[in-house]
Amino acid sequence: MSIPIKRIEKDFILNMLYTEQIPIIYLHNREEFILKVEKYTKEKIYFKSDRSIGDLVAGKTIDLIFTYNAITISFAVEMNAVQHDSHIQEEHFIGNMPEFLYKNLDRSYSRVSFPPDMELKFSLLGQQYILPFPQLSDLGELALLLEPDPQVKPKMSTFKEILDTMAAWIQDYADGYKVVLFQDGIPLSFEEQLISKSGKALFLPTITNTFPQDETYPTKYLITEGIFTEYLKSTGVNPTYFEKATAYFLDSKKGAGIRADLWIPMIFEHYVVGSIRVWIKQAQRGPLAYTIIEPLYRYAHELALALKEQGYFDDRHIKDTFIPAYGVDISVSGLRFIYPVSPISASMTLNSTIALKIITPQRTISINAQIVRCYKKKNSIFFGCNFLDIIPEDVRFLFEYIYGKPFTEPGVSLIAGHV
Repeated sequence: MSIPIKRIEKDFILNMLYTEQIPIIYLHNREEFILKVEKYTKEKIYFKSDRSIGDLVAGKTIDLIFTYNAITISFAVEMNAVQHDSHIQEEHFIGNMPEFLYKNLDRSYSRVSFPPDMELKFSLLGQQYILPFPQLSDLGELALLLEPDPQVKPKMSTFKEILDTMAAWIQDYADGYKVVLFQDGIPLSFEEQLISKSGKALFLPTITNTFPQDETYPTKYLITEGIFTEYLKSTGVNPTYFEKATAYFLDSKKGAGIRADLWIPMIFEHYVVGSIRVWIKQAQRGPLAYTIIEPLYRYAHELALALKEQGYFDDRHIKDTFIPAYGVDISVSGLRFIYPVSPISASMTLNSTIALKIITPQRTISINAQIVRCYKKKNSIFFGCNFLDIIPEDVRFLFEYIYGKPFTEPGVSLIAGHV
């Protein structure tokens, strides 16, 4: 992988760029510009190009590469205004001092600015809905609980039929239950927020001073004390108060007369859209049985599917399969694009796979890509993607289209990469 150059070596290399006038390559609009460093300060680098670049503006970040001692090095600089003008002046311009230089580049080709005549669209593989509910990045073993089970699902189709069947079944195990659909996509109670974070069940078979341990119950579907304290940490609770906060949480249930408690997330696709809670208050009842957890997960899922059939999620259905996005830069091995902060961008998690359409006047390239980097800037999310299955014909076309030269294997001037 790319290695950031340490400060002392970075300062030395920057000085070599200036004193030895090492050529720096900037690929832009299918042209290769040669830059050299005129001078530099602690905060700025002053460049001169071999010819006018023309359309660079202040605030734009550009990617540059050069070779020093047979090592290819890359860095990115944010353009600054010359003489406080809003546009870059002719072939002279200023960039902010980069935070890092990178060597041992792990990319095959250099990235360039997204061509103005190229369009980009993306699609969320396997997703038909964009919902405002908490989203789970990976269902993991929970996916097994969302499969139909004939023993759990008798002949029932509507939400009410499933609810009535579940209510009759629960009477053998608990003396109370409640089904909650999150309004406006927001889990309100502490327990709802807790199960929405992990998708796991909050299982307290009897209200004691601890959470279930592996020695007593398998915890692969359960919120453990470790998960509980991690959630406390994410909400800003000081670690020194974890023990007191946990004790207060459990004591508050005792004070409310709860002798046993279970909260199950209602999962639809990768979203937590509600919860099922069952409890015991009566002293004569025994502890909650661990064996009811898997059936309740399936009941919860069946309720969610019934909501789908009744049109509950229709207004969040993705009608346009491919969604336009703003391309930032691209190489033969990947690209970076921007999409506004929204339920759609929230659904595109790190390492997830999306489908892309790269549209040019001559050709449309359809390809899958993996999101390997994402970060927020103001009201937008930047996504860096690596192509997964680009065919040789598309590699050749894309190379010639974005670099403006005949296809070659990666060479010195194009060894850089993507996100």
